Amino acid sequence: MAAKKKAFKKTVKKSVPKKATASKAGVLKKAAGISGPRLASKVVYVDSCFFFPGASSSGYIENFQEGRNTVTPGHGLMAAIPLPVGSTIRTITMYYKNTSKEDMQFIFLKKHIDHHCFSGEVEVSLDFLPPATLAPDNFVEKVINHFDSGGLIKDKYLYFVEITNTIKSGEEVRTVRGMRIEYTE
Repeated sequence: MAAKKKAFKKTVKKSVPKKATASKAGVLKKAAGISGPRLASKVVYVDSCFFFPGASSSGYIENFQEGRNTVTPGHGLMAAIPLPVGSTIRTITMYYKNTSKEDMQFIFLKKHIDHHCFSGEVEVSLDFLPPATLAPDNFVEKVINHFDSGGLIKDKYLYFVEITNTIKSGEEVRTVRGMRIEYTE
């Protein structure tokens, strides 16, 4: 076993010339089967208190532990996603409560910061938050892992999430509790 390690070290040493740059050495190490440091994921949690209606006339109710919802049926809540330019979103996990028979819709959007775009916002991802119940308090989660441009946060864009159809009535509850964003820089 020791002889194999020495032979391997000699092979790698011979493969990397003395004046090799760090990037060349990394490529050679990768070719030799030596793995370098991986990009570590980072996580950000966004509480429901950061979600607001898209229109001020929609209003909202803060239900503290239950989350937030609009007061106008059929309207939704929005929150900004301020991640560093060049980072890549791996997953967004939505935490919500939906005891109704209707889906809530998850829409991840971006818009230009420096000019008007006639097409408006551009969808980065689209998904549904289906009705579900889970003991003891009916909070559920949905992981979204499909994004336009592989989840890359580009320069000159504003990114935000919209959750549609939030409401709380005597019969049904559709509230946003918060979200978890996993990304790499």
